[in-house]
Amino acid sequence: MQKMDETNADQLIILLSRCRTLINKGCLTLQGLNNFCLEFLKLSEKLHVFLAECNEIVCKSPMEIVYLCLTQIITCIKNMERTINSEKLEGTSISNARQHFLERILWCLDRLRATIRILKSKGSPLAMLSEDNTFVDLMDMALDQLMPYTTYIDGDKTDENCDVRSSESHSKAIVDSKEIRANIDLILSHTLAFANVALKQDKKALSALCQKVLRECIAFEEECAETSQTDSNRKIKSISLENALYQLEDYINESLLRLVFSCFLDFNKLSVDKLRSVIMAKHPDDPELDGLIADFDVNIDRTTQIGMFAIAFASNVRIKTIVRSCLASFEALDSCIIPSLQAKVNSNLYAKILENHFNEEVSNFKQAIQEIIDSHAFTSCYYDLLGQAIKKNVKDYDKESLKDVTKMGEFLCDHFQMAVNQKEMRQHANRLEIFNKFSLMLRECQAILACSETENVQTQRIMKRFKILHSIVRKFMDELGGKSSHSHPLNASTSSQVFIMSDELSDSQRMFASIGISPSICSILYNNTPKRNERNRQRLASDSLKANYSKLPLVSPTAAPLPAPLPQIPIALQHPSGVNPMFTKSVKNNVPGLHMNRLSIRRKESLRKAMFKRQKSNETEELYGIYKNSSGSLQISEILDQLTRFNSSFTESVLDKSFISK
Repeated sequence: MQKMDETNADQLIILLSRCRTLINKGCLTLQGLNNFCLEFLKLSEKLHVFLAECNEIVCKSPMEIVYLCLTQIITCIKNMERTINSEKLEGTSISNARQHFLERILWCLDRLRATIRILKSKGSPLAMLSEDNTFVDLMDMALDQLMPYTTYIDGDKTDENCDVRSSESHSKAIVDSKEIRANIDLILSHTLAFANVALKQDKKALSALCQKVLRECIAFEEECAETSQTDSNRKIKSISLENALYQLEDYINESLLRLVFSCFLDFNKLSVDKLRSVIMAKHPDDPELDGLIADFDVNIDRTTQIGMFAIAFASNVRIKTIVRSCLASFEALDSCIIPSLQAKVNSNLYAKILENHFNEEVSNFKQAIQEIIDSHAFTSCYYDLLGQAIKKNVKDYDKESLKDVTKMGEFLCDHFQMAVNQKEMRQHANRLEIFNKFSLMLRECQAILACSETENVQTQRIMKRFKILHSIVRKFMDELGGKSSHSHPLNASTSSQVFIMSDELSDSQRMFASIGISPSICSILYNNTPKRNERNRQRLASDSLKANYSKLPLVSPTAAPLPAPLPQIPIALQHPSGVNPMFTKSVKNNVPGLHMNRLSIRRKESLRKAMFKRQKSNETEELYGIYKNSSGSLQISEILDQLTRFNSSFTESVLDKSFISK
């Protein structure tokens, strides 16, 4: 079997080389792209068989790299075809667009080669490393590590070996506290990366919560180091640390939902088309233009953070791959879309192709996030945002803020217009009725705002409609479940529970940096940090990430070595620290007599479980059970389906069925 796997891997390497040769042939034509697609289809089919053999043996990270690379290649093929067709239509070469998509295809082919070699060597420690290092995974590990110190165990009763047991317990506590501290340092690094792009009202609270977690962690570590302290003292410190972690996690989830609304809104406000208009009208050194471009960059960074959390919460590989692919496209476009708009000579076609690609990926990203996000949590967040907007406008009327909140209401409508949500609402007549009332009142609010542009409409009449909308949202939220009190702002409970050490996030980050904790750098698939920096735009540390993207890798940085450098795409990826092997210890190995059947044991249900994870129907659970047994096979099958369905998307197809079937 191993010899067969090696043979299949060698055949895949040969097919990859053929694909690379075909796509890299001089001036690519539609026929040349067609030939590449045929060879790439053969590669994908062969890869399907190879992954099916590897599925039960290797970890998921290399598999996910394969899915990501295949999806990105398909995306680039589609856009390469559009480029070639545009050249034929306009009678001019668009070399920049060709080069952009070519480099991405070559990069993915090289990454596939490196990953296949890892999958080929199943026994290597590198291939067996399965930790993804997401914020969620790290939080679960930290809580698991704390569990022996926060849970009462009968075996702790004193006996004749009390002194020996006490010595062993103290030695173990020292080791465990250091492991927990290392894990929490990573959690704080992730949180600082998120705080850099969080909404202004959330930055201060996130900074304070990070400091609180660090203080509690240091206190626990010092308690474990004291030889004279008892288990009860350690238990008190560990419970305090656990509570601080829960506070941090809960607040991140609340601020994450607010960020989703803001990010979706900014995709409309900061569209590429609007950027083009402003760039054409303004002088290159105009401060307004610099601010608009900086806001565009910040929104891309926010998209990345949202996407990484969505990947952690996604229930299947298909959605994870869609989100990853969107983020990888944003990463690749980030370094060239603004320069394409700024270069005013012979760049209109190039910029238009990139704009269409960007808009398509934004649409895919929104759809995927809407599919992952929990309906009740999304509605609850909108209820709070709407309430805050009403309260603000009653004191100081601002029409633009009301327009923004009605646009956010459209995002909520879009969420419930999805097929899966529509089907669920039809099963509950009350929900559907209240939702229809919500949609109607939302349109009334938009209509009265539009009327106020040309007519003198009293502010009280406008606010009355928004208050009615607010009450309908409350009824709808209660109908969805979880009738909890929302009489105070979202951040009131958290901010009252923490001690603010630093008022500014930048001050807080300098404090964390002094002890070696700071947002690190990683890329999703491509790396273009130097290119973004070449724009010579000054960006505040508190408004964006210190680097292009957060430290969280969407695929394990150790899952596959990086391919050889490409001419235009720098590949010096800077990964965060690798996973500490001691983090992979099972808690049951640390606690005598304690048996566990799952990875994470929590003292309470985490808020995030109700945030991005949907409640599934019996039918969905059954389908998901089938999916889990063959997830790898299904994912690659979907990719193959995309390869054979290109002709349904374009008038002049790269692949037609008659050619593929030959």
